[in-house]
Amino acid sequence: MVVITEELIRKRAEHNEGLIFSLEEISLHQSDIEKIENIDKLCRDLKILYLQSNLIDRIENVSKLKQLEYLNLALNNVQRVENLEKCENLKKLDLTVNFVAELTSLETLRGNEFLEDLYLTGNPCSKFEDYRSFVVGTLPQLKRLDGIEITNTERLEAIQNIRSLRESVVREQNDHFLKEQRKREGRGGRWYTDIGAETAQIRDDKQPGATDKDNHNVMVEDEEGDTGNENNKDFWNEPTEYTPETRKEIHRKLEADRAAAEEQRQNVRSNKIPKRQTVLERNGKRLNLNQAKWPFRLDDCSDANLVSLEVGIPKYLGTHQIDVDVQADYVKIVAENRTFQLVLQSEVSPDASTCQRSQITGELSLKMPKLHQIPVLSSKPKVKSFKEENSQFISAEKAKTSTFLEFDSKPKVDVDYSKIVENNQKILKPMSKPAKVVIEKPVSADFIDNDDVPPLI
Repeated sequence: MVVITEELIRKRAEHNEGLIFSLEEISLHQSDIEKIENIDKLCRDLKILYLQSNLIDRIENVSKLKQLEYLNLALNNVQRVENLEKCENLKKLDLTVNFVAELTSLETLRGNEFLEDLYLTGNPCSKFEDYRSFVVGTLPQLKRLDGIEITNTERLEAIQNIRSLRESVVREQNDHFLKEQRKREGRGGRWYTDIGAETAQIRDDKQPGATDKDNHNVMVEDEEGDTGNENNKDFWNEPTEYTPETRKEIHRKLEADRAAAEEQRQNVRSNKIPKRQTVLERNGKRLNLNQAKWPFRLDDCSDANLVSLEVGIPKYLGTHQIDVDVQADYVKIVAENRTFQLVLQSEVSPDASTCQRSQITGELSLKMPKLHQIPVLSSKPKVKSFKEENSQFISAEKAKTSTFLEFDSKPKVDVDYSKIVENNQKILKPMSKPAKVVIEKPVSADFIDNDDVPPLI
């Protein structure tokens, strides 16, 4: 059983950066939830709530969601509509494939003025004769029922005949409850559904001339495709009633099978030593073995007398943890209790083999000379042409004659920049203009210098 907690809501609120107080939409589908709780306390501003494909039995703890507009409870165990009166802004309610048989419980939705879409497909109440007319007459604010538009004529007729429709619906749902009770009492709480009918049909389709043994063999052949054990076959082949209890029982069975498969997978992962430990066959022939799945590259074609092998050993492994054994017909490397063995097509010389490891990548490189060396034909000396011999003779003659760099023995004279200009007498104008000289005027005889008067300049 999964409980709706703050951690779960925050995990599903990744689209809102993990913020809960401002969350307007959340999806909690296929989470094995059996009870609605804590949502009305943590997400008051929620507008869209997805709870389909769970194991919810009742509609509860949603009365405080005043802004809720869309509630999806498809594929659950809901048996009646309740506790939605205070969801004032509810516009769409999806109860597809539930166990709603009490159709009169929809009367609690009359106060939801904004309710426009209602889905009840796959519920027992949808099989009632006056199902659609009663729902349309009870909830006149609806615009669509099970995805089908409601016309004004249909709405008016349903409202006019609502009393007789209600009486008919009450009788039908009472008969439904009575039939269910009789089935439980008469057959020990089991009801053979379509699955049981198919099984019974297979049993009835026996050939007239066939014996029970032949028919039994046919049934065994049909069961050979099932990978489970006998208990799983009996569980899945046994026809039962489609009820909230059987849904929970099937869920618990699936959870147990999933846990067993996960435990087996964990055991395989935690097994450090693989099952195949032998490196020899019965007749003593060596096998190719790579228990650690290391990448490798074998090259015995580039050089006719050399076999090269490069093995991608992890860098974190220390060199002292690696054991390399080169034999005439195979190579074996052991590290971390895992064996890498490779059978060679041609015999090599173990004494002349070398092994090096890269300090950057940790890759192991082996160079193994072949035991039977193939002689390589030496290439014929190249005959030089007349042109090549003549060019070598000329270059040798030039090397004998020494050449010297000649230079002027006259003393160096400083460069006269005045000769660059054509007219030597021409005086170059300065780039900047000379400053103007200010001539002071003579002072008159009757001039009196008053210290209180500031200078004019």
